[in-house]
Amino acid sequence: MKSTAKTIEHRQAELHIEAESPEYEAAEAEAFRYLSGRVEIPGFRKGKAPRAIIEKHVGRDAVVDETLERVFPKLYEQALTTHDIHPITTPQVHLEQREPPVFVAIVPLEPEVDLGDYRSVRVAPEEVSVTDEHVLSALDRMRESQAVLVPVERPLIFGDFSLIDVHASVEGQPFLDHKAVTYEVAANSQMPLPGFAEAIVGLSAGESKDFTLTIPEDFRIAELAGKTSSLSVTVQQARVKELPELGDDMAKSFGFDTLAALRERVDADLQSNARNQARTALIHQALDAIAAQGHVDFPPVLEDREIEELVAGEAKRYGYKSAEDYLQMANKTAEEITEELRPLAHERIVNGLILNRLARLESIDVNDADVSRRVEELLTEAQDKDRVRELLAAPHMRESIADRIRTNRTLDRLVAIVTGEDIAKLDTAGDTGVSGATKGEEQNG
Repeated sequence: MKSTAKTIEHRQAELHIEAESPEYEAAEAEAFRYLSGRVEIPGFRKGKAPRAIIEKHVGRDAVVDETLERVFPKLYEQALTTHDIHPITTPQVHLEQREPPVFVAIVPLEPEVDLGDYRSVRVAPEEVSVTDEHVLSALDRMRESQAVLVPVERPLIFGDFSLIDVHASVEGQPFLDHKAVTYEVAANSQMPLPGFAEAIVGLSAGESKDFTLTIPEDFRIAELAGKTSSLSVTVQQARVKELPELGDDMAKSFGFDTLAALRERVDADLQSNARNQARTALIHQALDAIAAQGHVDFPPVLEDREIEELVAGEAKRYGYKSAEDYLQMANKTAEEITEELRPLAHERIVNGLILNRLARLESIDVNDADVSRRVEELLTEAQDKDRVRELLAAPHMRESIADRIRTNRTLDRLVAIVTGEDIAKLDTAGDTGVSGATKGEEQNG
């Protein structure tokens, strides 16, 4: 084997690997043995046909493909050892020449993370404020959740909730076909098409109307954009939304004796949510500040994989079986969604690398006792405690719990640092399971 190696941008190495005759011939012999045992050749028992007959039967390309599958892994491992390269995942491989084979492998390397003087970073926390208006808005949303639709005997007006049958077609092809669907008659609504709500205002129960609407040029189904849709609507019922009175009776429906008790709980929840949001904003600002005065570099494959996970997560969240189904629903190509998600994927990777490095520098550890305590906390919320205990006892579950504890402790330490908490106090925080960074520890690993 002949090989050369060079470092390229974004924490990658480029390997140029050439197979020499002995290596290629040995791999080719393995390929012939494999093929001879899997093809039926008239006049020969399996595994007994000569090479020339096998090659004529399967074709030279099949032989070469099988040989390449065998020779590359061995040569790649040898090249890694020769050049002392330590990949973090599989390489991108380009076949520069088939016979004799010449491979070019782009090898992802360990990310490089330097946090700089991260302990000097300061971020001012946002002030948390919950007003009476915030509480009233939350109570109004709770009223909305208990609203009921009540029939009215009059023509439809904006703000009503109509029960309608609707049929629509474009150039004779069905576009919409719904029976007894609830539709909110909202002015300037874009659903299902602009002008639909305006077209049915004034209709009473039992009345029908035929009309046409132009489909917008930016419609989600590109084939229908700009075309004319013929619609037929029959109103079954006009209904209005009625909200419960804001009083003790409504409070009881949410499990509180009085409205005052409900208001107190809503205020407390809003305060808690506001503090959490302020903390999240503080953490993002802190990570951005550390990234700006430090240095983070990583191989592009990490970003690509993060994008794949984001797309898969969105598909699952919306109930789609595959990413392809989700992309079709979103009316976007894989390339479009990739570029759209790339900034978010980049940010997530950078933040994760910073937090991992920070945990190491700050000697944030998690032991078995920490995990066991968290398991017991989770069990207090479980109904089938024995079943949940068995699930949480699995090694991968305990590892996941440990990762979560470590992340939370690292975030706590990050917040303490950037808000100027006494560093000496941080360095002796034995009760929290963390300790200060080793004074002379390097930060570029």
